Parts: sequence; C-alpha cells; structure tokens
Amino acid sequence: MSVEADPAADRATDDADADADEAALLARIETLEDENERLRRELSAARRTRYRRTAIGMAFLGGLALLGAGLLPSLRELLLALGGTGLFGALLTYYLTPERFVAASVGEAVYATLAESLESIAGELELADTTVYVPVDGDPGVRLYLPGQPIDAAGLPDQEDLRDTFVVTPGHRGLSLRPTGNALRREFVEASSAVPKAPGELVAAVCEALVEQFELVDAADPNLEEPGRATVRVTGSAYGPVDRLDHPVASLLATALADATDEAVELEVVTTDDGASIVTCGWKTASAAEN
Repeated sequence: MSVEADPAADRATDDADADADEAALLARIETLEDENERLRRELSAARRTRYRRTAIGMAFLGGLALLGAGLLPSLRELLLALGGTGLFGALLTYYLTPERFVAASVGEAVYATLAESLESIAGELELADTTVYVPVDGDPGVRLYLPGQPIDAAGLPDQEDLRDTFVVTPGHRGLSLRPTGNALRREFVEASSAVPKAPGELVAAVCEALVEQFELVDAADPNLEEPGRATVRVTGSAYGPVDRLDHPVASLLATALADATDEAVELEVVTTDDGASIVTCGWKTASAAEN
C-alpha cells in the first residue's frame, strides 16, 4: 500500500527551510557588517597611533637636542634650533592627526558615479563633445559649459544665461555646471603665497599642487607649447581615467587657467597606449583676439 505525499506538508517544509536559510543569511550579513565596522575602527586607531608615535619620537629627539645644548656649549645654537623644531613638529603632528581617513577608492567610486550620470544627461540631450570652462562674475568664478553645437559655430552664451543649469536661448542650447575643480582652485589659492599670473608658471604650479598638495596624481608634466595652449601629461590618477567628464585633475587645470586669463578655456583629454592622460587646454590670447 503506497502512501501519497502531502503537497501541503512539503510546501511547509520547504518554507521552513527557506526561512531558516534566510535567517542564517541575515545573521551572517549582520556578523560581517559588525566585523567590517570593527576592522575600520581598528585601522583608524592604528593610523592615529602611528601618527602619535611619530609625535612622541619627534618630541624625544627635540628634548634630547635641548639637553645636548646644555651639555655642549659649542653646539648650543644648532642644538637649540633642532630641539625647538622637533618639539614644534611633535606638537603639530599630535594635535593635527586626522580623525577620519577616506580611501582614494571611495572618492573615485563617488566621482565615477557622478561622471556617468553627467555623461548620460549630456548624451540624452545630444550635446556636442566639447567642454569649455568659462569665467563669470560671482561665485563660482568659472562655469563648465557643455554646448549643443561647436563653439566655433555658435559662440558662448551671455554670463547671465550661464547662471542657469539648462541654457536654452534662441542662439544657444546646453548645460552650465559648477566645475569640480573650482573648490580645488580655492584651496590651491589659499595654500599659495602668491599665485602666478603667467599661464606657463600657473600651469607648473598647479601641476605641483596636483602631486604634492592634493596627491591626486603620481606625476604631472606641463608643457606650454605655444601662446594660448598648454599640455600636461598626467600619470597615476587617484580618481581613475582623466578623460571622464569634469575629472578633478583636468577640471582644476582648466578652471585655474580660465580664472587667471579671464578667457574661456576649451579642454581636451586623450588617453595614451601606456595609460597616461594628455590634458590640453586652449584659450584665446591677445594676438589671437586681434586677428
């Protein structure tokens, strides 16, 4: 005599197994989240400890130098200077230790998402493959303009029109955005004792800032090929390919030049076979304007 299987019982068993699997998965996810948070805290604590150990070491060497100044009169001035420098550096290192560390990969992921969204908007609006950084009055002092047709044919909108995000006038159609390089330009200006006015010197200073101040690239080699044209070879970008729309590296270069020259700067970025990026900025010069 055969016993027929009860479909309802089988379904109940399957549902119970599914619920158990889901509960186990949720418990596993919660455990992994807790472990991830713990590792982040430990990593942050380890970095703070490293900074503070450095501060203690500098303070020890500074104190040792001051002690030596009392024991060695012939080297007193030198040792006093070393001791003061060591103690001052220790103080700064200890109290200026960063409380939060953000990985470059996190910033790159955030920027990549933004760039993809902007590129999708520009594509759906059928805008020209041109990016122009235009100096304007007020804040921000430079706007990124994505035109609907080449600049040579239509020219640039008025400053008032560039205040709007969507530029729709009888003669122009496009997007006017706040460039990512504008905030970086302000920090660059604040950190500089004197911002160069000459385009060649300015580009060299910005390249140095990209490497040393912002640490956005491993290397940035400038070349002012001719009046009204600057080229920079960039390698080791922390935020991925520089040929993306309004990349911070290219945006800072174009924004700084637009602000300094008070001319619209057209930007072009090409990626070479070896992975480097060639950033080219072009703007009108006095001689070109006369012609």
